[in-house]
Amino acid sequence: MKIAIITSGFLPIPATKGGAVETIIDNFMDKNEIYQQVDYHVYSIHDEEAIKEAQKYKKTKVHYKKVSFFVKIMDKLIYYIAKYILRKDKVMSYRYIMQRLSFLNQVSKDLKKQNYDKILVENNPTLFLALKWRKNSEKYKGKVYFHVHNEIKNTFGCEKQIKESRKIICVSQYIKNQVKESLKIKNEKQLEVLINCTNIEAFQLNLTQEEKNEIKQKYQIPLNKKILLYTGRLTKEKGIKELIMALKEVKSTNYQLVIVGSFFFNTQTKNTFQEELNNIIKDRKENITFTSYISHDKICKIYAIADIMILPSIIEDAAPLTIVESMASELPIITTNSGGIPEYAKDGCAIIIERNENLVKNLANNIDELLNNPEKRASMSEISKQNAQELNLDHFYHNLIDIFKK
Repeated sequence: MKIAIITSGFLPIPATKGGAVETIIDNFMDKNEIYQQVDYHVYSIHDEEAIKEAQKYKKTKVHYKKVSFFVKIMDKLIYYIAKYILRKDKVMSYRYIMQRLSFLNQVSKDLKKQNYDKILVENNPTLFLALKWRKNSEKYKGKVYFHVHNEIKNTFGCEKQIKESRKIICVSQYIKNQVKESLKIKNEKQLEVLINCTNIEAFQLNLTQEEKNEIKQKYQIPLNKKILLYTGRLTKEKGIKELIMALKEVKSTNYQLVIVGSFFFNTQTKNTFQEELNNIIKDRKENITFTSYISHDKICKIYAIADIMILPSIIEDAAPLTIVESMASELPIITTNSGGIPEYAKDGCAIIIERNENLVKNLANNIDELLNNPEKRASMSEISKQNAQELNLDHFYHNLIDIFKK
């Protein structure tokens, strides 16, 4: 089977600049090197580091697409207007508009020339423009699969092409229900749930205390404190502001919140929200360590030094990979009743908090409870370990291949 994968158009494959979706693509590319059931052709934005990394793959060919200097200037202008003149909240939505259109135009031309057995569209409805243009949707009718990682709130003029997908693959039952309702899907068999997985073995590190101390020293993390870990983008929807505010109400003092992430993956893009975060950490600055972005191949060591994972999402988080990685790392979790999170963080491995006016207070109370209760942490850790066994990449790979055969 010769399968083309259309990616975002702004983060490269392999995932040298991060990205949860990009990491998942890396995962099934890695497994395909072992099982070799398909030939992948991945369409990615050009990136020198990614090109070097891609050389290790024998069963995946990555087609890199460059964008012109003019396109980059246009994107910077649009971003400047959105951020400083129009004062848009979700400013990153305006950062790579022209780049993505240029990328999709190039992909569309390739799809017209090539003959693939299947097309996998990764996550964003705008990517269907590559199929809409040049009548590619007619050429590949019955061969298109849409892998949905987030709620679909806008189809960008591609609703017809999306609804014609042979299968719409959803990362959680929550997303399946949302897609069915938003697109008014009548045929239940068109929808599939494929649970996100990770490389379990990579996160099951048995480090000595000396090795843990070396990692802490590298990132200037205090050696003798309990580590609260947050990994992810520093954006409003992830609840990082509420988490930092909660620290002011935490009674315990023997902790360090380690924040791993940046505003927009491994880029220099910043926004006013980061300035807001800087202002509210002043009272607890000595209890917070920012590591900035850490690549996915190194982040397992950060999980290994942690005692508690906290992900207080305040939006409907579809199926955050952070939860899967936390369970693989055998961590107790504090999170929110958000989207598909309860489908993953189940059976007692997590304290799940409601997203209401008491969120900050409840975060603080539960942080205190776990810091002061090693027996409960140990029990939750064991459940995380058990849950993670179902989330290994072998299951993910073979389930995806089975879907392609339907």
